[in-house]
Amino acid sequence: MNGVHSVQELIERTRDMPLEKMRFFINEDKREPRCFGIYHDDAEDRWVVYKNKADGSRAVRYSGPDEAYAANELWQKICSEIELRRPKTMTAAQKKRARRDALITGGIVAILIALVLAFMVHEFRKPNRGYYLVNDGIYYCQDSDWYWYDDGDWRYYDAPEDDSWYEGGYYGEEYPYFEDAGDAFEYSDYYEAPSEGDSDNSGVFDSWDSGDTDWSSDW
Repeated sequence: MNGVHSVQELIERTRDMPLEKMRFFINEDKREPRCFGIYHDDAEDRWVVYKNKADGSRAVRYSGPDEAYAANELWQKICSEIELRRPKTMTAAQKKRARRDALITGGIVAILIALVLAFMVHEFRKPNRGYYLVNDGIYYCQDSDWYWYDDGDWRYYDAPEDDSWYEGGYYGEEYPYFEDAGDAFEYSDYYEAPSEGDSDNSGVFDSWDSGDTDWSSDW
């Protein structure tokens, strides 16, 4: 950037800059730590360009009658601070590496999403725990294992892998039509108390949340 030739020109150049946030002060003799500034010492009739360090001590960059030189000293410091914080342009190699890293990261994320979705589809398609009436037979599903009621007793049922055999036959978590209440699956040797969320699939989706200024230097 071209230099400035007066404090007024410095003010005009920096009008749209957040100078206070940048810790630059024009026409102010600030005494607090961590700031740069310029002001006119009326008693000595001189311009002072300063930097207050982190420990509160002051380094004077210029002290003299040359307003243009003083203003330009602070302007150059403002420019260097802006350049220090400006995003650096990546080289071709850096861009290539960034694209490669992005592809790898994207691939990993895609695989994880696919695994999660597959797991959730599997969980969602799991049969609900409870009684099923299929072709006049009474079945009970517990932790994806199947049992069937045969002549007053419950037996393990080697269910087909194809889940279409029981679709449309679900009755409910209770079956009130046994001749003897003791025939309910809950009274069999196979029965296990349901774990949390085992009774249905309503809770499957519940857990888815799916370089600074060196203030120690003289300038």
